[in-house]
Amino acid sequence: MKIISWLTLPPLTLATLYLAVANRHRVLFSLDPFNADDPALALDVPLFVVVLFAVFLGILIGGASSWLRAGRGRSKARQTWREVKRLDAEVAEKPQNLPVVQNPAERPTE
Repeated sequence: MKIISWLTLPPLTLATLYLAVANRHRVLFSLDPFNADDPALALDVPLFVVVLFAVFLGILIGGASSWLRAGRGRSKARQTWREVKRLDAEVAEKPQNLPVVQNPAERPTE
């Protein structure tokens, strides 16, 4: 897993830097779709900020979606872990001095 990070992080960093340098011109980022001439809320930011923010937001939403979707599996794993612990405790409190039977036909005498 570490090798994948070392192979993908430098090109991704270089691509991000290239995007930032190539898109330095400023754009008007508006959240008012109905009034383009005089928007109620608008920001004058470099284009790369808008693009990187959109990418970051997509990663955040995708990660949250994956985490929520995996919730059922995590819940099942916790439930199974509790069951294993309960069964371990049950086995630990049972007596361990059971007779060893070499021949299944012979019955242990008590």
